[in-house]
Amino acid sequence: MAATSSERILYASKSRKWNSTQNYKFPTEFPTEHAENLEWIRKTEEASARTRAHEDLIHATEKSQQDANGEIGRNEQQKKSDGKGKWIIIWIVGVIVAMRAWQRYNESDRL
Repeated sequence: MAATSSERILYASKSRKWNSTQNYKFPTEFPTEHAENLEWIRKTEEASARTRAHEDLIHATEKSQQDANGEIGRNEQQKKSDGKGKWIIIWIVGVIVAMRAWQRYNESDRL
């Protein structure tokens, strides 16, 4: 069962990209649809390129912000860890001094 000419034009308009790029008879049998399809393909590719460029810009901006925030966070974390380390060392030295003092106190009681 062959399609009528109006059905063929309808089918031709529905599968734009395949018909205009893959079907070698399409440009000769449907020249107006082929021209419309090529224009549609060009506009679609331009729109997708703009969208891709916009998304790349957004991702680059987000990445630079994350890098900046990460660097600030690492600097703050390093400052915090330096402060904690200082207090841990002071605590250890204090415990050692207290233990030594306790030993001297006990030694003085024995004498």
